[in-house]
Amino acid sequence: MKLNEALAINNSRKTGGPRKLHYLACSFEPLHLTTLFRAHLVQRLPEDDVEVVSGVYGDLQGNLALAAESQAVAAAVVLEWSDVDPRLGLRSSGGWSAAAKTDIVATVQQRFERLEAVIGRLAARMPVALAAPSLSLPPIGNTIRAQQSVLELELHQQLASFLLRLAKIPGVRIVHPVPADATEKRLDPKMELLAGFPYTVPFASALAASLVSVLWQAAPKKGLITDLDDTLWSGIVGEAGIDGVTWHQESHTQTHGLYQQMLGHLAACGVLLAVCSKNELATVESALARKDLFLESNSLFPVCANWEPKSKSIARILRAWNIAEDAVVFIDDSPMELEEVQQAFPGITCIRFSGKDPAKVWDLLGELRDLFGKPLLMEEDRLRQASLRASAELQEMGEAAASPEFLQGLQGTVTLDWRLDPADKRPLELINKTNQFNLNGKRIGEGEWQQLLAKPDTLLAVVSYTDKFGPLGKVAVLAGSLQDRVIRVSHWVMSCRAFSRRLEHHTLQGLLSRFPAATELEFDFAATEKNGPLREFFRSLEASPDGAGLVRISRAAFESQCGLLPHQVKDLT
Repeated sequence: MKLNEALAINNSRKTGGPRKLHYLACSFEPLHLTTLFRAHLVQRLPEDDVEVVSGVYGDLQGNLALAAESQAVAAAVVLEWSDVDPRLGLRSSGGWSAAAKTDIVATVQQRFERLEAVIGRLAARMPVALAAPSLSLPPIGNTIRAQQSVLELELHQQLASFLLRLAKIPGVRIVHPVPADATEKRLDPKMELLAGFPYTVPFASALAASLVSVLWQAAPKKGLITDLDDTLWSGIVGEAGIDGVTWHQESHTQTHGLYQQMLGHLAACGVLLAVCSKNELATVESALARKDLFLESNSLFPVCANWEPKSKSIARILRAWNIAEDAVVFIDDSPMELEEVQQAFPGITCIRFSGKDPAKVWDLLGELRDLFGKPLLMEEDRLRQASLRASAELQEMGEAAASPEFLQGLQGTVTLDWRLDPADKRPLELINKTNQFNLNGKRIGEGEWQQLLAKPDTLLAVVSYTDKFGPLGKVAVLAGSLQDRVIRVSHWVMSCRAFSRRLEHHTLQGLLSRFPAATELEFDFAATEKNGPLREFFRSLEASPDGAGLVRISRAAFESQCGLLPHQVKDLT
C-alpha cells in the first residue's frame, strides 16, 4: 500500500460505527507507520470507527504502561534493537569497544526481562501483537557480513528466548517476520536520522499489514472435505488397486504424502476431516486402512464414497457435522467437480489440488495453515472429532435420543463455571464462532471482552458437559448482568455439538438458582439467518421478542415449562 492510498482510505473511513481504539507502542516516531496501520485496520474493520494512538518518543516501556491504562481494544508493539540498547541503533553513539559489547549483552538481557513483565501486564488487558526487531544489527561483528559473529548469535539467542517466553503468555501473539521478498529495503537511514522514523514506506506497509492480520484474524474454517484419487493419493484406486496408489518419494508422488501429513496435522489441531470420492465404499475403506498412510484413517469422518454428484455427498457431510458451508474447505483435483460443488454450495472454499506441480502443493499447504490457523489450541479442539461421532450417533437415533429416559441414561454431568477468568480464551471463541444457537450474532473483540470481564456487575456462566460417550468440553457461554432483580443476558451461545441434551434448560435453571432474588430473565435477542435453534428454544418456552427486540421470561414461567432435567450439575466459583 502506498502512502497516498493509505491517506485516502483514512480520509474515507467510517465514523459513527463501533469505536475501535488501537494503541501502537514503539519508541521511534511512528509517522507513516501510524497512517499505514490505520489504513489496514480500516480495510479489515470496515464497519468500525477505527482510531490509532501512540505514546511518546524514546520510551517504549512507558508507552506500554500507557497502553495498559488506555481504553484500547488491541495493542501493536513494534520492537527494534535500539529499544534494548540505544547503542544498537543509529541515533545514539556509545562506542563499540570490546568492553561496550560485553556490556551490551548484559544490558539486553536485563531489558528483555523488564519488557516481558510490562508486556505481560498489557496482555492481561487486551490482545497484543508484537513485532520483533526487523532491522539488522549494526556492523559490530568481527566477521565479514556473510558470516555471523558470536556477538550477533548471542543477541539473537536472547531475542529468541524472550519471544518464546512471550508467546506462552495468553493474549500475546508474535508476528512472523515480514518475508525478505516483500520489500526491497527495510531501513531508511536518512529518515531515521532526520525524523526518527526507521523504515521505508513499502516495508512499513508490509509490517502494518502483518500486525493487523495477527490482531484481527479471520474466523478459522472448521472442516476440510477431501477427494481421494489424484488428491489424497496418486492414481485411481478403482483401476490401480489398493496397493497401486502411491504417495511416497520413491514413487515420485511425495506431493500427496505432504498433503496427507498436512491433513494429519490439521486433525491434531481439531479440524474436522471428511472424504468425498466417486468410488466403491469397500475399496476406499480398504485403501484408507493401509498402514503407510500419513494420517490416521479414523480422523476421516464421514467417508462418503459413491457414484452420486459430489454435491450430494457434501450435503450429507455438512448435516453430519452440523456446520455451515462457509466454514468448510473442499479440495479436489478436478475443476469440473469443484465447479459442481461450488454452484451447489457458494459458501464453500473450493481449492484445486495440483499434485504434479510441487510449487502449487507447497503454496496450498501454506494456504491451509492460514485458513485453519488460530492463535491458541484448546482442549475442545482435541475433543472435537470424538464428540462429533457421538453427536452423529444421537442424530441417527432421531426422536428417541431426545426422550427423558434416554437422556437420563447418558449419565451426564453439567458443570457451570461462574469464574471471570480473562486467561480462558474458550468463552470468547465460542461467542465469535457459534451461529445456530446464538442470542444475537454479536461478535466481540478480545480487548472488549477483557473490559467486559473487568466490570463489577458482569456475570458469566461457562458450561461444560460430559457423559458416557465422553467429554464435550466447554460448549456454552452466557454473559450478562443482574440489575434490579432482572438478569439481563447480552450474549448466549451453545455449540451445535451439545444440541438435544437440554443444556440450555440446565443453564437457565443454574442461573436462577445462583441468583435467587432475580424474578425475570431478559435477553438481548436479534434474529439472524442461522440462529433458528435459539428461536425454537424461545418458542418452546412460549416467549417472543417485543418491539425493542428483548425476550423476557419470568422465573415462574420458566420453572413451569422446564420440568425435571436429566443431568447432574456442578458449580465452580
